[in-house]
Amino acid sequence: MDKKEIEKIKEEIKKFKEKIGADKLIIFGSFARGNFNEHSDIDVLIVSKKFRGKRFYDRLRGLWLKCPLDLPADFICYTPEEFEKLKKEVSIVSEALKEGIEI
Repeated sequence: MDKKEIEKIKEEIKKFKEKIGADKLIIFGSFARGNFNEHSDIDVLIVSKKFRGKRFYDRLRGLWLKCPLDLPADFICYTPEEFEKLKKEVSIVSEALKEGIEI
C-alpha cells in the first residue's frame, strides 16, 4: 500500500468520525505500525458520549454500515469515562494510545 492510498484511508476515516459524531477516534494495530497488508484489517478505537448506557454489542450496531472503507475493520467502542479509566491500565486503550494515530 503506497502513501497515497494510506492518506486516502485516513481521510475516509476522518469523514467517518464526523459522520458518527465521535469524540475521539484512534487507528491502531498494523495500520498504525506501518506493516498493514492486503490481509490486514483496520483497528479503530472510538470514544463517544453516545455510547453511554448502551451495551457493547449495541454500540457496534450500524458502524460497519456507516464506515466508508472498502476494508475490514474492527471497532472498539468506549464512553469517555471508560476510556479515561482504561488508559491508565495495561489495556487495549493504553496500547492504542501508545502506537496509534489519532484522527
